[in-house]
Amino acid sequence: MYSFAISYIIYYFKHSYYFYIMICKYFNKCGGCQIQNLSYNKQIEYKINKFIEIFNLEPDEVIKSPKIFYYRNRMDYAVGKNYEVGLKEYKKWYSYIDIDECYLQSEESNIIRNRFRDFIINNKLEPWNNIDHTGFIRYIVIREGKFTNERMVNIVTSNTENIEYYKNIFLEFYKEIKKYVNSFYWTINNTISDVSYGDINYNLNNNNYIKEKALDNIYYISPNNFYQPNSYTAEILLKYVKELSNIKENDIVYDLYSGSGFYAIELSKYSNYVYAIDNSIENKKMFEVNKNINNIKNLRFLLSRVEDIEKISADKIIVDPPRSGLGKGVIKKIINSYPKDIIYISCYPETQKRDIDYFINAGYKINNKILIDQFPNTFHMETIFTLKK
Repeated sequence: MYSFAISYIIYYFKHSYYFYIMICKYFNKCGGCQIQNLSYNKQIEYKINKFIEIFNLEPDEVIKSPKIFYYRNRMDYAVGKNYEVGLKEYKKWYSYIDIDECYLQSEESNIIRNRFRDFIINNKLEPWNNIDHTGFIRYIVIREGKFTNERMVNIVTSNTENIEYYKNIFLEFYKEIKKYVNSFYWTINNTISDVSYGDINYNLNNNNYIKEKALDNIYYISPNNFYQPNSYTAEILLKYVKELSNIKENDIVYDLYSGSGFYAIELSKYSNYVYAIDNSIENKKMFEVNKNINNIKNLRFLLSRVEDIEKISADKIIVDPPRSGLGKGVIKKIINSYPKDIIYISCYPETQKRDIDYFINAGYKINNKILIDQFPNTFHMETIFTLKK
């Protein structure tokens, strides 16, 4: 009786928005979460205050994440020189936290990560040393379709001449985790850069992609193309962009920094003239896959850096740039296009504020300002601003 009551109280505290106890033993060391010690309502209050501090404005709407644990659809687990498999220590690129349980992605990803650690130890596969740039095993990346229950595992290593040998080795690991995995890759990063992707990809189980859903769309995901990291808020984000853009049939719409077409696929249902622009060949490849699977005809992809486009001619522009924001040259091109509406999505409000000020000086006015908590338990948030001429 007493153990049941205690379990109920712990469950209540874990899931309450008003009361909270930390459930992660790595908190304050690991770089994955920074404010997990706050109740979810307090986390939202913190982010609203941060929004006000940055923009000197209150958000019109604040959207909570439908899930605050196990919400991430991608995790890049680094491998340390002492066979740690987990995340980097907060603000220490050289220090690794060996994690046996993480609450960011899924219970299945915990199983896969822990089995991977045992596998590389048992097979004496040398981990990468990020200081002297020696070793072999660098990352294990796990991607998930939260609405499709599909999963991709990608082992990232340094270079080797023994390709066939290691293919067979990694296939032995695949056999151990096969019931959890739809797509299985081995990627070689032959540079010293501490990144979880590379130029050489081997698909080891003949299933190139996994799928995810948002609204009525299907999005295929490869090892390296971008997808919004929280599938639950990604769908909300897409819904807001669709509604706020209020696109008409003959509107010319540009989706800048489009990735593999997350926004453009949806927006092309409402306009005959939608252009997606991105400089990644991988994103272009996945854009074509997504375009075809969703039976989209009136949509064109331009493989280019946005900075290199000679001219933009659009009625409505969607921008979701990297954390560095828009360069002055891009801002000038957008302003010279005289769009009626600009929808600016960002995961880094500091650079977004800087860029919005340029648009305001050019005669645009803020029409909507929305905060979406795409990253529970962390400092980070997603913001949407609409600007109108």
